[in-house]
Formats: sequence, C-alpha cells, structure tokens
Amino acid sequence: MRHRARRDLLLVLSASMPYAVRTSQAGPRVLAAVRATATRQHLGTDIVRLLDMIWPVLRAEGVRTGHNVVVYYGGEGDALDIAAGVEVFTDFAGHGEIQRMSTPSGEAAATTHFGEYSDMGAAYAALGQWCTSNRRRPAGVNWEVYGDWDDDPARRRTDVYFLLEPAPR
Repeated sequence: MRHRARRDLLLVLSASMPYAVRTSQAGPRVLAAVRATATRQHLGTDIVRLLDMIWPVLRAEGVRTGHNVVVYYGGEGDALDIAAGVEVFTDFAGHGEIQRMSTPSGEAAATTHFGEYSDMGAAYAALGQWCTSNRRRPAGVNWEVYGDWDDDPARRRTDVYFLLEPAPR
C-alpha cells in the first residue's frame, strides 16, 4: 500500500479553487529518473527534456510504467536540484543517466491541483499555509505526481506532496 489513511484534512481556499490538504504515510514510488539542475525560468522545458530522455528507453525495454513524477530537492537562487522520472512497476536497473530512484517515504502533506501546471503556485501556497496552521515543518523535499494527460487543462491532475519533519512530541 502506497499511502495509509489520512489523519488530517484541511480545506484551504485560494483565489481560484479550494485545496484539500491531507496527510499520510507516503511510501516510496520507484522511478526511472534523471537528476539535474533546472532553472525556475526554464523548469517546464527542462522537465520535458528529461522525460523525453526516459520514455524511449522504457518503451524499448518494455518496462511497465505509471505516471511522470518530479522530485524537488531544493536549490539556491534560481537553480533547482530535481529528479524527473517515470514510475516503474517492473525491473529497471538503469541506463546511462537514467537511474532507478525512489520518491521519499514518510509523513507527507499533500493536495491535488487541477489545471495548468503554471498555476500550481496556489497548491504550494495551500500546503505552506497548512504547515503554518498545524505547526509542521516541511523537510525540504517535495514532489509532484502528474496524472494522465488531458487536452482540457481543467482536467489535468497533479498531486503535490511535502515531506514533513517528524511531529514534535
């Protein structure tokens, strides 16, 4: 099981839509991924470029796949340390820059964004507000799981996760 039952739920209202924030014990998602440094200005282009490296290899090897995932490890200034990848459900040992990795595991706060990827800032704001309201600290790693593509932007789903530091005792 990837996630255990949620313990907390908070509805955060943004200017465009409400975001329900939930917590769960996130299990690792195994990825075929490439680590890279991206810039905020070219993030979308950088992610597509990295995924375009991965998909042909997975298809050629007949690997059973899931969704695209991007893990953010932080960065300085305009630079972001990321891993862009694809969920894999069968063996994948690696191929050049494309390595087997996993998303973080542990308690995470998450929300779901529907719409353009460029509008996900509100989802991040909702997660930040939830952390502040619940006196929880993000652990500095977050990730996005992209749902199946839809030509209608309003139906594009992205689940955004913040790994949380352990709760104070």
